[in-house]
Amino acid sequence: MGDVLTVTKENEAASPPSSLRDRLSRLLPPAGPGRLLVVCSAVSSVGNGLYLSGSAVYFIREVGLSSSQVGIGLSLIGLASLPINVPLGHLADRFGPREVTVALTLAKVVALGLVTLVANFPAYLLVVGLLGIADSGGQVSRGALISGLMGREGRVKLSAYLRSVFNAGFTLGVLAAGVVIAIDTRPAYLSLMWGNALAMLVAAALYLRLPRVPGTRGDKARDGDGGWLSLRDWPYLAVAQVAGIARLGPVLAAVGLPVWLVTQTEAPRALAAWLMAINTLMVVFLQVRAARGADTVAGAARLQRWTFLGLAAACVITGLAAGVPAVTATVIMVVAMVVFSLGEIWGEGARWGLRYELAPDHAQGRYGGLFSTGDALAAVAGPTLVTLLPERFGLGGWAVLAVLFAAGLLLSGPVIRWAERTRPVAA
Repeated sequence: MGDVLTVTKENEAASPPSSLRDRLSRLLPPAGPGRLLVVCSAVSSVGNGLYLSGSAVYFIREVGLSSSQVGIGLSLIGLASLPINVPLGHLADRFGPREVTVALTLAKVVALGLVTLVANFPAYLLVVGLLGIADSGGQVSRGALISGLMGREGRVKLSAYLRSVFNAGFTLGVLAAGVVIAIDTRPAYLSLMWGNALAMLVAAALYLRLPRVPGTRGDKARDGDGGWLSLRDWPYLAVAQVAGIARLGPVLAAVGLPVWLVTQTEAPRALAAWLMAINTLMVVFLQVRAARGADTVAGAARLQRWTFLGLAAACVITGLAAGVPAVTATVIMVVAMVVFSLGEIWGEGARWGLRYELAPDHAQGRYGGLFSTGDALAAVAGPTLVTLLPERFGLGGWAVLAVLFAAGLLLSGPVIRWAERTRPVAA
């Protein structure tokens, strides 16, 4: 009897770790393709955080490029990669999204190796252009892979999981890159490139463990248009452009708010870092909850309305932080970041729902590529808009940005209804 009691007590003592594992497992998707995709996202996000945080410093200090050359190159590459996403998405539909995702991930590995050989501005444009195209196209093919593996019931929720995990992993990569930048030697900077390349190799190997999603190659009924049907779907394109307006929200949170805080308010400068921490924590812990209900067109449309309302309100709130005492400005900026972050996570949930639900299931790749063209405004004009308007016009500049989001609110419903009426019939 004593032995039985001893064993029972030992089991009870061992139960907390098991309970902890159970609690942690509930934070993840069920075991299967979804959980493996989360692991892929975690690995690649750390690598991306390493590279994106330290690459600009590397190109300036080690290669000898000017900061304007680095910035211009990134803007041009971001714009150029968008139209290429449609043909890359078509390849994902035709040959299978898993295979194309692996190929583009390996292309990133090659590009990262070439980054270490860059010695001038033309080579920088060429190599970073290849990296940007592979990364942007990989996001499109991965979206098609998520849709194919998870179906209508699980694709939006998994996308939310992936974004939460990506932000957490990216933050770890940024922290590690900070150590490398402090060391400030060429070998240290090169370790950022090779660290990201290693992460991409691991991610590619993990993708190969996922089930294959069949492509449309050889199926004339679904592949006979050569991939160009999506380019003629004007209602879907209109939805993408309106949804793209909301992509200014993250740019405002990452660029507009810190610049406004430092140049136009009495709030302590260190608050800028804390505001970004608030944004990151909200994305990590609230993105999955915020995306609930976005797996239908009606739910996504409702979420998009809340997105534009939140972003418009946040612009007005931010503008009020100028000309007031430090404590008041601090409170206003914290409230503004919370509202901006809510708009951001609502907007991402709405994007996933509209991107998936308004596209034919057999053409998720090419339609995803088309949807990504809506990012052009935020990618190219976003940083200029969110800094120049408030700098020149103060509260009036923030009001202009609020009006832009209000325009998105007014256009959202009509373009979504138009797309629903003309939606292609799934084959």
